[in-house]
Amino acid sequence: MAREIRETPILYGEDARRFLARMQERRTEPPEIRERRLRNYEFMKKAYERGMAKMRAREAANGGDDPCFRTV
Repeated sequence: MAREIRETPILYGEDARRFLARMQERRTEPPEIRERRLRNYEFMKKAYERGMAKMRAREAANGGDDPCFRTV
C-alpha cells in the first residue's frame, strides 16, 4: 500500500530568500540543447498526430467504434 504524500514545507528566513533568488535567476539554455529539445518535441508531436489519425480512421471504418481502444 502506498504511503501518504507529505505536505510541502513552508520556507522561512534565509531558506525562503535563497529560494526566491534562485527562482528569479534566468537560466540560459545552450542552442544545441534547445535545438535537440525542440526536435524531440516535434518528433513526438508528429508521432501522436499519426497515431490519432490511425485511430480516427479505425473509428470511421467501424462506425465510430475503435476496437483497439475499447474500455472494459
